[in-house]
Amino acid sequence: MKQMSSIKILLWTVTISSLPAQTFESPTIERAIPVYEELPELKASEILRPEFLKGTYFSVREEVPTFSGANHFTIDSEFGVFEAEGNEMLVRRINEINAIARLKEVSRTDEFKGALVKAAKSPVGAAKQIVTDPVNAITNAPKGVMKFMGRIGESVKGIGQKHQDNDPEGSQLQQIIGFSDTKRKVAMSLGVDPYSSNTVLQHELDGISWASFAGGATFSLATMPIGGAAGTALTVTGVSGDFDQMLKEKSPTDLKKINRKSLLALGASEKDAERFLNNNAFSPSAQTAFVLNLKSMNGVANRGAFVRLAGETSSSETDAIFCVQTAALMSKIHKSEQPLARIVTFGAFPVCVAKDGTTIVALQWDYAAWTAGAGRFSEQLRKFAEKPPANKKVFVAISGQTSPRLRQELEKLGDGVKDRLSPGPLK
Repeated sequence: MKQMSSIKILLWTVTISSLPAQTFESPTIERAIPVYEELPELKASEILRPEFLKGTYFSVREEVPTFSGANHFTIDSEFGVFEAEGNEMLVRRINEINAIARLKEVSRTDEFKGALVKAAKSPVGAAKQIVTDPVNAITNAPKGVMKFMGRIGESVKGIGQKHQDNDPEGSQLQQIIGFSDTKRKVAMSLGVDPYSSNTVLQHELDGISWASFAGGATFSLATMPIGGAAGTALTVTGVSGDFDQMLKEKSPTDLKKINRKSLLALGASEKDAERFLNNNAFSPSAQTAFVLNLKSMNGVANRGAFVRLAGETSSSETDAIFCVQTAALMSKIHKSEQPLARIVTFGAFPVCVAKDGTTIVALQWDYAAWTAGAGRFSEQLRKFAEKPPANKKVFVAISGQTSPRLRQELEKLGDGVKDRLSPGPLK
């Protein structure tokens, strides 16, 4: 099955699965059988920093199951219940909740209400109706609207046609009249992803952006509510400024062109590049973050192997964040821990080989325990590390927390272990 949950489930079906081994012993024969851990249910109050546990508009439920490499959070808020699969998604959702609060605050102002009235009377306000009811809207459109259409160089027939429902930039009309550009800038001013899957956030962004674009309002959105922006989940190692500017200024079409050129330059095949770029699990922002993280690993060979895996196996937003964060960890290790020589495929997972021959597993993983799957993966990894030109050393690095038992078992095997490389909301 081509799902990521291939890099995650395939891998940690190979790796950190939650199924403990059960063995029945003869009363007269003793065997050396390893005792594995079960993955625990964590407590939010014990693992999260206070600002991520409770805020003005939200609180995180105490129970935090962990499986498939992700801590699973439930967030109660004034705007509904939100699920966050993983530490990084929790950061994003809390940031978005605070942004929603700010947007709602603005929508109650007299300036916003006046801007909506003005927007409805403007040429682009009338043009907006063509998206939902093109025949009647065109028939009844005032002459000013038709002149407006002519000025932007778009035929009435073309403007009434729908683009694909999953077009990240909105309808064709929204793109042509410039609304999508305004919306991107509003989102970025709040520190949220313009292409987030959060439907509540998208609804509020649409309202404020329309009042700003068509109604001419200028809102002060930079000041967030109490407990404000915590940052997005899309880590971009060493090039955050470039990333933010690209998201703000470039359309998804432009980003795709830039990313295609970058992928080919770092060694991905045309087929693998196209598969990745057309994988809807990756929003334009996630796609760009992943490519920038790979680019930041200057001199590392075979980065195209990770592009291929990401394109083939990702099927959700969580998968995309996994790829982005894993690439970010690889880049961080390359720059500050051990220079990497190349990326290789180990089953359905990208593994790094350092210039000194050390095998490095850099992983976006929230909580890792010594399970039966972890034991099997460790054994297979060691066999891989013993093959030339590797030097038999293994270094395991994860973004989140390892259990004491996992650390003990890996170090007993001679493996280096480092956790909390990207702790996010963790204490």
